[in-house]
Amino acid sequence: MDATTLSPQPSALVVGAGPVGALTALGLWQQGWQVTLLEKEALPTQNLPSSYDNRQLALTPQSVEWLTQTLKLTDLTAKLTPITHIHTSSKGHLGSMLMTASQQGVPALGYTIAQRALGEVIFAHLKQTEIQFITGVQLDSLTQSNEQVVLTGSVTDDPVPQKWQADHLFAADGAHSWIRNQLAISSETRHYSHQLMTCIGTLSEPHQQGAVERFTPSGPTAMLPLADPYQVKLVYCYDLAEIDHVTRMDHDALVERVNAQLGKALPQVAAVSEVTHYPLVEVKPERIQSGRVLLMGNAAHTQHPVAGQGLNLGIRDVQAVVAWSQHADEQAWHEMADVRLKDHRHIMRATHGLVTLFSHPQALIRGFASAGLTLLNVMTPLKKRITRMAMGY
Repeated sequence: MDATTLSPQPSALVVGAGPVGALTALGLWQQGWQVTLLEKEALPTQNLPSSYDNRQLALTPQSVEWLTQTLKLTDLTAKLTPITHIHTSSKGHLGSMLMTASQQGVPALGYTIAQRALGEVIFAHLKQTEIQFITGVQLDSLTQSNEQVVLTGSVTDDPVPQKWQADHLFAADGAHSWIRNQLAISSETRHYSHQLMTCIGTLSEPHQQGAVERFTPSGPTAMLPLADPYQVKLVYCYDLAEIDHVTRMDHDALVERVNAQLGKALPQVAAVSEVTHYPLVEVKPERIQSGRVLLMGNAAHTQHPVAGQGLNLGIRDVQAVVAWSQHADEQAWHEMADVRLKDHRHIMRATHGLVTLFSHPQALIRGFASAGLTLLNVMTPLKKRITRMAMGY
């Protein structure tokens, strides 16, 4: 599978048109590949997949830098809201840490963007390419040889069976990946004892481009600034035993509960909207590469959302694939998969460790963790290093 055995124009199948899949298709096309992008959802010509909704995403500066400079998505910048400072604390304890962009000498520690806005930018660029984008795809089989990968299936409103083949297949078809199941790649699943609620919060005072990470015994509560100076993306974790109680709360009771988690020292929430509840699950495949197939994005890693690393980890998958595609030799293919798997595992250990430590049932351990925040806050070199890591560098 070295460069001499690839077809004159290397080809790729990308399954899944969410951000990771769409960015992979765009990046490969920019490297001169022939790309077919397959999406399960049947779409009218001008529509985005429904996954591009109003959910707010967090992007690291490293992700934004790569998207705007390498993939040339320069129009993305105008849709971003900067995060200039992050306050981290633990409920019931005095310890806290403040990270600021000025300490790092950068304009922002991170950015927020609506998933729909991100999709509009990506698909505006996709439409300017020769990528074959096929929607309403129902896949039936996957086979591969030493030379190619073959998918068969059907397309909505077309009775004729279809076949797609290419040199490589990149699977970005989500946490319940059909491709992963077809390859018989087993996964380790961890179900957390907490449920996740996300919503748009309206504050009683401007957020001043600040983010909040508040650890509590039932998991983290977080706020990320949005374009409206009074609005934030609000993430709140609560115990599974309280699902019925929390999901039936009226608006005022829910606002009161969230504010109780935040504490009086942090900005208070005046109203919430677009409330959604999710189970918290970590999915860890035993491997992400099989022959000429590579799992990417949520198909390769689903982790706790603390620290907002999910999409950024997927974008690092895309970066690795685009870098590899310039030469596309066999040794580099396996090395890339190994490096990506190690990165996934590293982030999963870190996110799980944070949640486990700060929501530990023993208050003494939570207290030690909180004291660690205060210690980090005064250890400037170490805090700068941790901040750089959170920024994706």
